This record gives sequence, C-alpha cells and structure tokens, in this order.
Amino acid sequence: MSATKQRIFDVAVDLISQKGFNGVPVREIAGNVGIKVSSLYNHFQSKEDILTKIFDYYEAEIEKTMRSKEYLEKRIDRLSAQEFWEKGLLNFQAVTLKPLMQKISKIILLEMFRDERARDIALDVFFSRQQKIVETIFMLMQKKGLIKDNLDPRFLAMEYTYALLAMQFEYDILTNWNLATDKVRKKMFDHIKFISEYTKSAKGGENK
Repeated sequence: MSATKQRIFDVAVDLISQKGFNGVPVREIAGNVGIKVSSLYNHFQSKEDILTKIFDYYEAEIEKTMRSKEYLEKRIDRLSAQEFWEKGLLNFQAVTLKPLMQKISKIILLEMFRDERARDIALDVFFSRQQKIVETIFMLMQKKGLIKDNLDPRFLAMEYTYALLAMQFEYDILTNWNLATDKVRKKMFDHIKFISEYTKSAKGGENK
C-alpha cells in the first residue's frame, strides 16, 4: 500500500469511527489527507470501497489470532489451564487493542445494524468464531483429563466467551472515553481464574 493510500485509509478509519460511515463525506476524508477528491479516487474506487478495505483489514488481523488444533494441543500440554487462558487473552488483545483495530471495532459496532458486512463480521468474530475455538479448547482439555468429565464443553464455551465479551465491551467504552481500565482488566483475569478453578479435574490439579 502506497504512503498516500495508507494515509487515506488511516484518516477514513479515524473519521468513520467518530461519525459513522454516513456522517463522513469523501471530500472530508480527502481534505483531512490534504488531497483532492479526484486524487482519492486514484487509490480507492469509492467510499464503499474504503469501507470494504477497512473490513478486510480487520478480518485479516483477527485471522492472525486463530490457531490450529495441533498448536492448541501443544500449548495445552505445556501450560496450566489458567496460564493457557491468560496467555490466550493477552495474545488476542495484542492484536485487538491496537489503536487502529479498536477504531475499526467501533466502526463495526456502529455499522452492524446498517451494513450486512459489518453484521456478519460482528456475529462471526465476536460470537461464532470465538465460541467454536473455545469449545474446541475445552474439548481438548477434557480429552486430556484436565477438566471434569461431567462438564459440557459447548456450555462452558458460552459461559467463558460471553462473559469476556461483555467485559471487552466495557473496556472499549472506557478506552473510548479515556477512562481507567484497570478494574475491568482485573475482572477479565479473575474470570479466567474462576473458570480454571471451577473446571479443573483432580488429574489436572495434580499434573499442572
């Protein structure tokens, strides 16, 4: 991506995250970049094209946080459940809490009731994808005897992911208003500790 195109992208993300897609005309994006509207069209076909590239970028970055079943099994073998979940959260946040990604997350939340692409990303990234991977992790842990046999991995995944999602939204709201996030971050790790202790089998307690 050329320097000018990157600048257009960054400015568009900044403005749309503040005002919403419909609240930002192309001329405002071009004006803030310091170029003419005609020059902007040399890099993007339209404002819709800019939004598409924003969504594409977000999905590509999220994809980097996804791990194979084989990778997850190796990590599970080396870490306690609590360490596994804590490192997983930190790795996910290393991507999603970048300023650019936070702005795009806000765009998705603003646009998901208007734009089908934003809706689908929100449902997939915030709910379906996380739910599936966490369910897989609980299944692997159960297979290895690290969590209790009488627990349902699918239900555990719902309990784990939905609670963290709510805390993440709280974190995003606080960040947007430049308010302290220490308390909500502590809640995230307290949640992980609770789930780890609640699900741990006797074998898991002995071996980890």
